[in-house]
Amino acid sequence: MKDITIFENFINDEELEEARQFINKTVSKLNLFENGCNVTEWFFSESDNLDKKFIGGINDATPSVQKFITKIQNKIEKYTNEKVDIFRTYLNRQKYGQNGSLHTDDLRVGSYTLLIYIGDITPENYDKAGGDLEFKNKENTRIEPFTKRAVLFKGCIPHQACAPLVPGITRISFAFKFFCVSEKLPFTVKYS
Repeated sequence: MKDITIFENFINDEELEEARQFINKTVSKLNLFENGCNVTEWFFSESDNLDKKFIGGINDATPSVQKFITKIQNKIEKYTNEKVDIFRTYLNRQKYGQNGSLHTDDLRVGSYTLLIYIGDITPENYDKAGGDLEFKNKENTRIEPFTKRAVLFKGCIPHQACAPLVPGITRISFAFKFFCVSEKLPFTVKYS
């Protein structure tokens, strides 16, 4: 797979509404906590300066979430012609003034992130809204977070999510973390 790939209209209107239902709905079967916060509800993540909501995975989410994750997994495999193993999904939310910090998602071989934008930013309001995803690669790639657009990238590439430039607009991305099975090492050796 390429380092960074953009998919225009990766999801249709029906899938957009399906994804947006998770914004305000409890979605995980597990009662998970991080820094004392129930992560099945929105919480502030100091590590990347964003609001987050854990969605779950194939084995630890409600049936509606499992169905949606499987649908997205099938789309990823169709678009990339690779077998993938999704291990984590969550929502990122940013409002005016809430710039994300520069970070990497995962340094392991074969690790990728797919972000699907489900917020308020469109080509029509982008000039005033902003909210780019900035990569610190050789090209300093910048990607507009247009609703229904997806960005697939290697987890090891440093990146930063910029906040909307004006109040009243929300930038929301649905993150799918996965391994490309063909790139994953065939075995792991553990030493005690």
